[in-house]
Amino acid sequence: MAFDVKDAKAFLAEVVVPAIYPERVPLHVTARHLPGEPQGAAEAVAGPFTPFRVGDRWGGMWGTTWFRCRATTPDAWEGRAVAAVVHLGGARSVGFSAEGLIWSSDLTPIHGLHHEHREYLISDRGVAGQAHDFYIEAAANPIPRWHVKDWPRLEPDYLGHELYALEQADLALVDEEIKGLGLDLEVVLDLAVWVESRRDEAAAAFEEAMGLVVAGGPDSCARARETLRPVLTRANQRPVHTISAVGHAHIDTAWLWPVRETRRKCARTFANQLMILDRYPEHHFVCSQAAQYQWIKDGYPQIYDAIRARVAEGRWEPVGGMWVEPDTNVPSGESLVRQFVHGKRFFAEEFGVETHEMWIPDVFGYSAALPQIAAGVGVTALITQKMSWNDTNRFPHSTFWWEGHDGTRILAHFPPAATYNGVVIVPELVNDERNFIDKDRSDHTLYPFGWGDGGGGPTTRQVESARRLADVDGLPRLEIGTVAGFLDRLRQEDAPLETWVGELYLEAHRATSTTHADVKWGNRRGEEALRAAEMWSVAAGRDVAEQLDPLWKRLLVNQFHDILPGSSIAWVYRDAAIEHAEVLDGAGRVIAAAQDAIAPSDPSDLVAFNPSSYERDELIELPGGEQCRIRVPGCGWAPAVGVPVADDVESGDGWIDNGLLRVAYDHRGVLTSIWDHDADREVLAAGQCGNLFQLHEDHPKAFDAWDVDREYFDDVVDLDDRAEVETVGAGRIRFSRSFGSSVITQEMRLVPGSGRIEFHTEVDWQERHRFLKVAFPVAVRSQTASYEIQHGHIERPTHANTSWDAARFEVCGHRWADLSEPGYGVALLNDGKYGYDVRGHTLRLSLLRGPGYPDPDADRGRHRFAYALYPHRGDLRDGRVVEEAEAFNLPITVRPGRVAAPGCIVEVDRPGVSIEAVKGTDRFFSPGPGTVVRLCEVHGSRGPATVTLHRPFRQVERTDLLERDGRPLEHQGKSVRLQLRPFELVTLKFT
Repeated sequence: MAFDVKDAKAFLAEVVVPAIYPERVPLHVTARHLPGEPQGAAEAVAGPFTPFRVGDRWGGMWGTTWFRCRATTPDAWEGRAVAAVVHLGGARSVGFSAEGLIWSSDLTPIHGLHHEHREYLISDRGVAGQAHDFYIEAAANPIPRWHVKDWPRLEPDYLGHELYALEQADLALVDEEIKGLGLDLEVVLDLAVWVESRRDEAAAAFEEAMGLVVAGGPDSCARARETLRPVLTRANQRPVHTISAVGHAHIDTAWLWPVRETRRKCARTFANQLMILDRYPEHHFVCSQAAQYQWIKDGYPQIYDAIRARVAEGRWEPVGGMWVEPDTNVPSGESLVRQFVHGKRFFAEEFGVETHEMWIPDVFGYSAALPQIAAGVGVTALITQKMSWNDTNRFPHSTFWWEGHDGTRILAHFPPAATYNGVVIVPELVNDERNFIDKDRSDHTLYPFGWGDGGGGPTTRQVESARRLADVDGLPRLEIGTVAGFLDRLRQEDAPLETWVGELYLEAHRATSTTHADVKWGNRRGEEALRAAEMWSVAAGRDVAEQLDPLWKRLLVNQFHDILPGSSIAWVYRDAAIEHAEVLDGAGRVIAAAQDAIAPSDPSDLVAFNPSSYERDELIELPGGEQCRIRVPGCGWAPAVGVPVADDVESGDGWIDNGLLRVAYDHRGVLTSIWDHDADREVLAAGQCGNLFQLHEDHPKAFDAWDVDREYFDDVVDLDDRAEVETVGAGRIRFSRSFGSSVITQEMRLVPGSGRIEFHTEVDWQERHRFLKVAFPVAVRSQTASYEIQHGHIERPTHANTSWDAARFEVCGHRWADLSEPGYGVALLNDGKYGYDVRGHTLRLSLLRGPGYPDPDADRGRHRFAYALYPHRGDLRDGRVVEEAEAFNLPITVRPGRVAAPGCIVEVDRPGVSIEAVKGTDRFFSPGPGTVVRLCEVHGSRGPATVTLHRPFRQVERTDLLERDGRPLEHQGKSVRLQLRPFELVTLKFT
């Protein structure tokens, strides 16, 4: 008779598993319910506890209940394994339900509780009559209702509906022999199902073992295990694929819970792993995100001290080297550098280790700038699995060289099991080998295993399974190891690897460039403010690292890959708004103090400050309303005295003209013509209108906040009915329109002497499952469009010739996207947006969405933003697109004060070189007074550049991005000469 897998699974579930705990004694439970924000352990347990029974309900949403549990070991359990078995209630969805942390009676955190971590082993050899007394800090985290359109807001509801009932609270005798048998049977059953060459043998052994257990007898369990032993111990007799397994717990810094709850998730998980490391000498745990270590250091010193000890002995491996695992598309290049600066600094200061891998398994695409950034901080490899989520094309490599837009290469490995939450079972090992693409070049892959997001990380069951699966005929070899050891082994293999050039575009989660526009706008303003605060402080001779480091860390936390992309709950965005406001306020105070030092206060005079990299000669408005044209050096200042400018923008019925551009519009609030006087050509495509708002129905099949499906193109409404049109000043036209439940009001501005048409926009957005874009069809033909990314730009196709081209229907760009043909082009600039699509000759900027999950009110409310159309001669380089985008984002500011003459802190004589940062030297990597200038060639061209620092210095060195490994450079006076390659990022340290 054929082997019945269903019967085999039922035997395991109904006979073996219940026998693991042959005897139980109920724990005596009392409880203290603490609605509101979590309290410290000492404060929480100081109050009164009341009787509580299994079956009683607890936990208003996001509240905390402290349970006190007591029991005594029965005399008959002397010398046998004793455990507390607690099930707090809730779903089987690991990491998304009730969670708990067990504290000893002296308030030492010792064990995390979740569905897969219910057993707290008190002793391998129980002592009769021993009293046990411990606390459980139980968190009532709500259970998600995955991907439903009526997703709840998940607001704090501490005093409302109680989410959970305590399902189990026992002191239990543990039959280790039965537990071992259960694991043996699970592996043998999987061999019978998944490994054809072992199927008959494994099935026969399982049935024989099952028969022995059913027959019973004093040694039935031992005899059953002996029956299974030949199946489990038959090793491979030939070279086979090898899998390096590393214990891991992916903990999202925020997502369906706020950051405050992540701190507790980390404590629960880390306590679990310390316990497992104590019990299993072969276990090894890898953990990223320095910010999470910092939280444990601050809030759980006992856990942190134990972690430090395990790091010192090499069994706890810090990985990744970043402050958090950030989104890598939206943050600025300098932000990504600072992720490494603060992450690597923490690991070096606290543990004396340096990480050499970029560990970011779950981000939504990988910028082409990352290889250069990684190499610049001493990182040599990328490890991720997210590219397995591609919805159109299978990525063609598992292990390969990844080459960035500047030519820098790093090693990359995509674990082919396609998970960072492996559970160490046969089918995952089989799939790891099947999915590994580069078999002809390597025979070695990485396999992260363990429950994430509060699920507690690897379990004892998983480590026991790894023991059984170490070398089983028909399967890959499985060895628990280190990430560093795995990468060293890859580098030692002889076969040449293939190379992937450019961005790693994820064919999924494309809407994360747009969702939650508020957090993206706040992030960009924070990046700009911190850059300015550092730069003006250097110019003023002020050391502000202690003030700005905490602000940088706040900004970096909010760049986490489920915060900045817009894919978290509403609570997270309320917190992010507060954090961004505090960053802006703190940086603003530093800026004001520095500018006061540069230009001492004088109410009778004004000083203009230009934070952008390039000299500006433009119209500004003085505090009294007077307009004047002024020239200010890049990264510099000048007396706010210029040539007064009259309102010389001409206008008529439906048109305005500033001598450079003539813009025509009609009653619909759209542009019907843009005539470029200098180029003597029409900018808009024939018969089409610009500044056209387009509204799409937006119902992603899977992940609301993350995804936009290609089918959204098929359902679009042009918002081209009559608008309210009003002239509000010279060169200023106001358009207002209503649609659905929303209102758009914008002011189109054409400033004297400016080549860009600006649209300063306010939207009261009340739509759900709709996607708002603005379109500019232009009279330009090109097969590629250029988009700004960190430290330069990349080109993407404007057609859909191949499946790879078609899949890039929504892409990320920073401050600009440009479509150019020989001799002429048009750029679409923005001040806080990141989503673009350019199809054929139409440039479109993504403005707002209305997803329902996981924040049902995402993007709803008032938004203020600006974008601009910038026609130009030549390509983006000749047309100064980068300079215009910087000017649009970094306006000249004017404040009372006096300076004798224009000045600046640093200048570069080569066009297309951006000043990324001007700052004091790093207190850890580069101690001692000095100035760091980080610059980048952003045009994609090669050639010399002279950098001049307007501060006295003795020596200038070129360093890595961490300001180490300095190489002295020759300099003449205040200047140093460099040779730059395309998109090269350079750090100079002046001392």
